[in-house]
Amino acid sequence: MATFALCASYLLLLLTFACIDQENLDQGDGCPRPLEADAIDIKQVFFSPYSNKAYATASDTVFFSEFGFNFELEIQEKEMSYASTLPGQALALSCIRTYTIRNISNIAVILLEPFAGLPIGTDIAYALITPENNKLSQLREFENVSIYFGTRLTLTPENYSQLKTRTFLFLKNGTQKTFDSTSPFLKTN
Repeated sequence: MATFALCASYLLLLLTFACIDQENLDQGDGCPRPLEADAIDIKQVFFSPYSNKAYATASDTVFFSEFGFNFELEIQEKEMSYASTLPGQALALSCIRTYTIRNISNIAVILLEPFAGLPIGTDIAYALITPENNKLSQLREFENVSIYFGTRLTLTPENYSQLKTRTFLFLKNGTQKTFDSTSPFLKTN
């Protein structure tokens, strides 16, 4: 009888958390709601295209039409998700963990060498466009976002030039994080 009571209590506890999880964490598409997090650094800058199981490196040559400037944020979660700890609960295969990050002031991408007729020190974040057609320079709210950001470059470089940049992550507490990178050679014709 004690075993039955223990099992019944455990099942009741699971059902309670499952209901709370469904009510508070589900966005309506089977995916959990975004977690609150703080950005703490830029983990990496990497370049599209992705081929042969790797992203393009500074020694590669890629068609400019396939080129993408991408970066990954390093974050620290502020809360834990019940969805990741409940046994027997599965997320939809299309779910990508998303976050609400409120401590970012802005992001800048500064040229370390001249590029597309622009001098060293130019912020080209206005020319990096997200898949949602937003300029990287205009992003101020980071709600329901992935830690991975992909952009396409709207500047047209000279044939076989490289983009050498320092990406700045400015935080609202006044600190900044940087990451230097060199793109692959960009073939324009």
